[in-house]
Amino acid sequence: MEMVDKLNNKREPLNKITERSVKTDGEYRQSVHVWILNSKGEFLIQKRTPNKKFFPNMWSQTGGGVDEGETTLQAALRECKEELGIDINKKNIEFMLSFKRKYDFVDVWLVRHDYNISELVLQEDEVADVKWATIDEIRNLMKSGELAKSIDIYFDVFITLINYPF
Repeated sequence: MEMVDKLNNKREPLNKITERSVKTDGEYRQSVHVWILNSKGEFLIQKRTPNKKFFPNMWSQTGGGVDEGETTLQAALRECKEELGIDINKKNIEFMLSFKRKYDFVDVWLVRHDYNISELVLQEDEVADVKWATIDEIRNLMKSGELAKSIDIYFDVFITLINYPF
């Protein structure tokens, strides 16, 4: 059972802890999206397993919910370790943007690093596959409906913020 801190619409603590699945109007939890960018300008994306409740069998970035008492940076680092088996140095991760959805605030983080895919340790119940993808490939996945819909909200802004192309 995953427990999360609840916030109000100004992102202030409500001093309330609930199960992650509890959704109440006017209460928000926090989530993270982590994008890993290599020196070729490709992003490491992962295919979600068929058992996932949201976006099964779809491509996505690394990420997940922020646990009780955790910062979004801590959650971003933890999710990379859990889902991909990689330890990210705090110096190599950069906060990019934040947005609000109906029940959560999402912080988007960027890691610039060349990882060898064959050395990743995928979390079996979450990640079915990984690959490096260009911006065009990601946009094609978006158009074909193979990319998690949560990315559509901010992807173009994110690309602009990282000054792509380099």
